[in-house]
Amino acid sequence: MVKMVRLLACFLAIFFIFFASVPESEGAELKANVIVDSMIYGRSEDNNTFFIYALLLNLGEATATNFSYAGLSFEGKNGMDHFYPETSHTVINSSLKLEPGHFVEAKFELPLDFIDSRFKNINDIRKISILIIRDNSAPYKDDSAVTVTVNNKKLVQQTFIENDVTYVSLRELADVLGATIQWNDPTQTATLILRDNFMEYDRQIVIPVGSDRFIDQGRETTVSGKAKLYNNTTLVVPLRDIVEMLDYYVVFEHKGGQKTIVVIPNNLIFTDE
Repeated sequence: MVKMVRLLACFLAIFFIFFASVPESEGAELKANVIVDSMIYGRSEDNNTFFIYALLLNLGEATATNFSYAGLSFEGKNGMDHFYPETSHTVINSSLKLEPGHFVEAKFELPLDFIDSRFKNINDIRKISILIIRDNSAPYKDDSAVTVTVNNKKLVQQTFIENDVTYVSLRELADVLGATIQWNDPTQTATLILRDNFMEYDRQIVIPVGSDRFIDQGRETTVSGKAKLYNNTTLVVPLRDIVEMLDYYVVFEHKGGQKTIVVIPNNLIFTDE
């Protein structure tokens, strides 16, 4: 039985997801765009089942709703397709709603006999497709130059771009991540502390105001922009540098001069019940 798997972004080869969307009304422009951002698969430890873990992410401008699941499709390196039909899923169903910038984890299990009877080796699998039907609803247009969503929560305070660097409020980012901040007034430094439950230790980043040299776990690192006080009150920091130090994965989407940034944990942990 698979006890624990760390889902790494861009793991293995290229994977695709197939959607058949219900037709929208004429003239509609804003749509959901749900993709599989990461996938990992393999044999379970008891060697009885074949598992797939996937991350579904909405990079569109409308909420994806009314999901229904139709099964899995496997393409072999020999060009042959194999369909595993299913009609229900604990996550991908009519109750699932993915707002723009939001993601959901999905797990699939099927009998190992299905794979072994069609592939000599799992390395012979070229592509896995998740067959889903969904609708679009609640389209909205955000005119902000940049939108940032972290852990399925949109940041709303002091989010801006300067010299191609995206800045966010350190306090708001810490709250969304479940981290704490220790402030040292004499040295004008903030220490961001985030508990790593997988490795069981506290990750610490020391952030001096006015400096682009942060200290990550005792190692000095030059980042893309200086930490600064916004309107002399709110400490803002370069987003990508901070979250990547904390082992988060950043997805960028550029469309019509706007930047959409989605931050996802890079160490998602799946456990079998």
